[in-house]
Amino acid sequence: MSAAELKNYLETDLANELHWVLRAATEWHAHKHMNLGIDGYSVQVYAMDSTFLHSRALFEFFTRKTQGNFYGYDAYGLTSEIRSSLYDRHWIGPLHARLMHAQERSKTADVKSFDPAEPKKHIKNMPVDFAMEIVRMWHEFASALQSSADENMKDLGVC
Repeated sequence: MSAAELKNYLETDLANELHWVLRAATEWHAHKHMNLGIDGYSVQVYAMDSTFLHSRALFEFFTRKTQGNFYGYDAYGLTSEIRSSLYDRHWIGPLHARLMHAQERSKTADVKSFDPAEPKKHIKNMPVDFAMEIVRMWHEFASALQSSADENMKDLGVC
């Protein structure tokens, strides 16, 4: 992609993913704390699913090279991924299973949390954890762009 195309992709597609992660995680968090006591409350479930879907897209972008069906960090000239031990070691399997496959989920084990005050929790309770890790990774991505020798990439780091 050209510098203009990369800028457009960052400002529209990647920013859209980030915005929806943050909006959906915020909505999920608000409904969780309203504690309406409605099992499977639809808005909260939609917010959880949206957070998971958009988080997964950004996790793949930050941690994977460009492939046939998605762009990766290397599209921006970065030579190494934005690391996430939480995603790589703890979240990738459960997140992929929840989004991509109809399967038995009643015995899903708790996974490591972003929050040290609550070190493990069920994946259904992790929209805010995913959002926090995405924000951390976004900052690291922006810093890597700002450190680039390519002036076009450097400028993208402040978008």
